[in-house]
Amino acid sequence: MPYSAIVDNETRNPEFNEIDALNNRITTMITPWLDDPTLGLFEPQNQYKAVTTALILAAGDGTRLRPLTIDKPKVMINIWGVPILERLLFNLKKAGISKAVIVVGYKSHVIKNHFGDNWRGVDIIYRDANNYEDGILTSAVLGKEIINERFLLLLGDTIFETDTIKRAMKLTGDLVVGARNERIDESVGAFVDNNNNNRVSAIGMLKDMTQWNRVVTGMAVCEPVFLDAVSECVEKGDYDRPSAMQLMVEKGFYVEAFDMTDDAWWESDDHNDLKKCKNEIFKSAWKRRFTVRDVNVFKRVFNLPISLPLTKLAALTNIRPNHLTAVSLALSLTACAAFVLGQFITGGALCYACAIVDAMDGKISRLKLMESSLGGFFDSIVDRISEVAIAAGLSYGISVKTGSRLPLLIGLFACASWLGRFYLKELFIDKAGLAAWKKLNSGKFDMLGHRDVNFFVAMVSCVMGYPLIPLVLMAVVGNLLAIGNCYKFLNHFRSAEQI
Repeated sequence: MPYSAIVDNETRNPEFNEIDALNNRITTMITPWLDDPTLGLFEPQNQYKAVTTALILAAGDGTRLRPLTIDKPKVMINIWGVPILERLLFNLKKAGISKAVIVVGYKSHVIKNHFGDNWRGVDIIYRDANNYEDGILTSAVLGKEIINERFLLLLGDTIFETDTIKRAMKLTGDLVVGARNERIDESVGAFVDNNNNNRVSAIGMLKDMTQWNRVVTGMAVCEPVFLDAVSECVEKGDYDRPSAMQLMVEKGFYVEAFDMTDDAWWESDDHNDLKKCKNEIFKSAWKRRFTVRDVNVFKRVFNLPISLPLTKLAALTNIRPNHLTAVSLALSLTACAAFVLGQFITGGALCYACAIVDAMDGKISRLKLMESSLGGFFDSIVDRISEVAIAAGLSYGISVKTGSRLPLLIGLFACASWLGRFYLKELFIDKAGLAAWKKLNSGKFDMLGHRDVNFFVAMVSCVMGYPLIPLVLMAVVGNLLAIGNCYKFLNHFRSAEQI
């Protein structure tokens, strides 16, 4: 520190000391007034706090879902082989939650035995609710003795997507409630002032409200003070969730609405909800990877009508994604052997069967929450082996049949196109990101380079007796796409540097 910056109180100008003393007196006088939330003069300027704890209410018996809930709580009903609560915990972990306080009641041993004290790195603390039938707040109040930090409050029979949870946790209201611009009978309503930072001025049961413009979902981000409001309501014998939320409004706390109108979320109150939830989760699992352009005419006509029903059947079994990847590899190698032996029709059929099975493993991994880095790596390696095996088998088989070496040269170019395009793709994603790749690789001509299209052409051409067609397609179109990608990538980076 330079000498000139070292000044003690004795050598300092006395006028500065008088100014400091005056500032301290003013601060002492006005700070309590500014911090009083009941005055409502200033919007609370809460700082963003990382949320790592969730309070999940999972004590209900699910009478409207009988007979599925005879031997287990409704949060443990399987949807595509995975319990509802497990799907919720999976998304919470991806959003950054590391501790879950789960309030259990009906058939609590089923939940405890399934998850234990730690599930996939999420620490779990159980609280037993003996009078859970009285109302939600009798369960929520059990979190007061454990939770002393900002937390997520969720109903255990609802599933929210990870992105939705992350966006909610970034908001800073004392109480942030998920809200949708729609009407849902027998639900909680809220009046939200869109011109005042989405501040909520009233919350209650929809049937009891005279003015409302949103319905409240089963997710909220709360400061610990919310549990004080819960406790106060329980002491009065009021066990309904909106009562504690309305009490926060009346006490002057900043209750903020989080718009979820366009977000996917699923609840399972009855059999109709459960059926809808099942369909929506399946749709989300296979569509998550695709943009609108990815679902092209070929996929709609020749791929999805086959792969989707087969995926549903596979989801009802214990088949894992890696099993399907291994089957895809076996089919491609068998197709290669068939081509080498001159059995082109058999090879073509096996070739497209390989493409269909390959389309299933990713869907199963997302549907049954089995995505992993190892699985993705294994799938990528198998894809490359399959592509090269099909091209090599075709070129050798055609060469033997015709007695010409030209098919071998074409096959070499075909193999180079598969490996070259994969290398360029991974290199571009590493430098520019996956979103940029999807944007550049969405043209109609790019569809001709897709594996399922090439393998379908191989099947049809082999059945018609023209096995050279798919080999030429792989070699010519594949390499043209590789050259085109190089051009697009260079333009992308050149444009990025000019910004």
